[in-house]
Amino acid sequence: MSHIQTSPETAPQMTQHAMLVIWGIFARRIGLVEAIEAVKLKQKVRDHTPQTKVLEYLVAMLAGLPHLQDISRSAHPLDQDQLVAEAWGQPAWADYSGISRTLSRLTMEEVADLAAGLDRISQPTIDREVALALETAGELVYDADLTGRPVSSTSSSYPNTAFGHMGDAIALGYQTALV
Repeated sequence: MSHIQTSPETAPQMTQHAMLVIWGIFARRIGLVEAIEAVKLKQKVRDHTPQTKVLEYLVAMLAGLPHLQDISRSAHPLDQDQLVAEAWGQPAWADYSGISRTLSRLTMEEVADLAAGLDRISQPTIDREVALALETAGELVYDADLTGRPVSSTSSSYPNTAFGHMGDAIALGYQTALV
């Protein structure tokens, strides 16, 4: 029996961010990545475009990373995950410090252009789902939650924090209403 190779033999790659791979494929399919890349951002390009850094920030939010530095310094750094970068159509991700500089240099006009691009992609889906909910159930139901957000005891960025129940412990922080 002859052995015919039908595909290149490559070692399987692993990721700790499998859902981000799926979301990246979906984002490319609906045109989200293209919409962000189409926005003109007047910043220099060294290794990564400013659009890639904005996109990486979006992916970090989807990952639930609480701090920007977690992109590079978490147990499973997002910026080292090539599978996620490829799923989002990017050759690689940037370090969190570059993302921070890019975000801080965005103009209000650029932010408005990015938001408009996101709206063009997301609004038709929102409209369709609202119409479907009203048609089938006759109402929209919002799910709200008061979630404890812990804050460091040395933080000066969050005024009026207090000790309270957060999960199974007492911690310093504040409550956030999430919808």
